[in-house]
Amino acid sequence: MDNILLSIIIPAYNSGKFLSNTLSSLISQDLSFCEIIIINDGSTDNTEKICKEFAGRCKEIRYISQKNQGVSIARNAGIEEANGKYIYFFDSDDALTADSLSFFRATLNSLPENTPVFAFGYEMRRNGVLVKNYVKKSLDGKLFASRELQEIFFSKKLSCHICSCIYGKNFILKNKILFTPNVKIGEDVEFIIKAVCCANSLYYSKRICFIYQLRDDSTMKGYSTYSINRLHSFELLRDCVLRLKSSIICSENKLNFFVANLYASNLFAYLNSDLKNRYINNKFLQNKKVLSCFISGKFLNWCGICILRYVPIKILFVLFGKY
Repeated sequence: MDNILLSIIIPAYNSGKFLSNTLSSLISQDLSFCEIIIINDGSTDNTEKICKEFAGRCKEIRYISQKNQGVSIARNAGIEEANGKYIYFFDSDDALTADSLSFFRATLNSLPENTPVFAFGYEMRRNGVLVKNYVKKSLDGKLFASRELQEIFFSKKLSCHICSCIYGKNFILKNKILFTPNVKIGEDVEFIIKAVCCANSLYYSKRICFIYQLRDDSTMKGYSTYSINRLHSFELLRDCVLRLKSSIICSENKLNFFVANLYASNLFAYLNSDLKNRYINNKFLQNKKVLSCFISGKFLNWCGICILRYVPIKILFVLFGKY
């Protein structure tokens, strides 16, 4: 097991419709330096059958079954089982671009020893149609030290997805970075925040390696409507930033911007949803104070936050039929 460079951790819950395509796309690439760990999180469809079939065909695939406990516990179980020097979290319905695994190997082997995080570009697709590219050409090929890393992350100049980053296993274990159990939405962003705050460096490549598939029946559907779970996600991420504030070395304006942007994006999502909920209304009113801090970040987001700062939230609730 000492020669494994990369452990690919895939949580799977009722993923039968997509899992075969995902695994086929992985095993078509060079796996000589990888292991794939699939954690079946108590699926009730044919996920287990697919996992066993692929594990029997490909020696690099390991299959673990657990009772349904959620994606966080499944990913944490994968971390415990991983033998690779680096860990890559992958979703059961997404895809890698051609030759990405070989690119990962070449890049990871060329990085300074103990570089904790490697991030890369990705794209979002819906039913095969490109929705958006998340690529920062100006950051390409750069190794960012901790302060600059936090500056570009909290100011939203660096877009990170849980599947667009590779982490050193020792880095994760040393800093006890795990996914918070029983969180429906946002556990992945919280993990990234904790990693960014602990990392002494990050290397970025503009190469698009990961394709995030938007599906109507995916767990991300909560982002297109609105729910109590998404409100709780905002509070989870806000509290995570505040809890780690003592270890954050970037300017406070950038940090304030990150929290204010979380608030604004959640508020606009709620206003544009069909949901009407007095509890959520009160939560947004209580949290509006996050907009009043000095902020510095991505210009368009900054403009929206500054405008929202002077708009009475209750008037917005009336205009959008939330009362």
